[in-house]
Amino acid sequence: MGIMNEERLWNAVVVGSAALAAIAIRNGLKRGWQYVKEEDPPTNPADHSVSWGDALAWTLATSVAVGVGRLLAQRGAAAGWKRAKGRYPRDLNVAG
Repeated sequence: MGIMNEERLWNAVVVGSAALAAIAIRNGLKRGWQYVKEEDPPTNPADHSVSWGDALAWTLATSVAVGVGRLLAQRGAAAGWKRAKGRYPRDLNVAG
């Protein structure tokens, strides 16, 4: 496989894993919010009908969880790449 094709494949793996992680995390956060608050999370935290506390809590929770989830997805994808190819992807500077 050429370098260009390998880079495209790696980009697809990273984007796909990050997207799947984001969907799963948001669904988990939504269920958690519904369990704790017994209501749906705000669909638009900037809406004036949403309290400041709920807007901040939802925004912080989704930002942190999606960011960490994206990192975990990328690290997992890199580990899977190494297992499949015997080395880490070219664009990562990962020792190992």
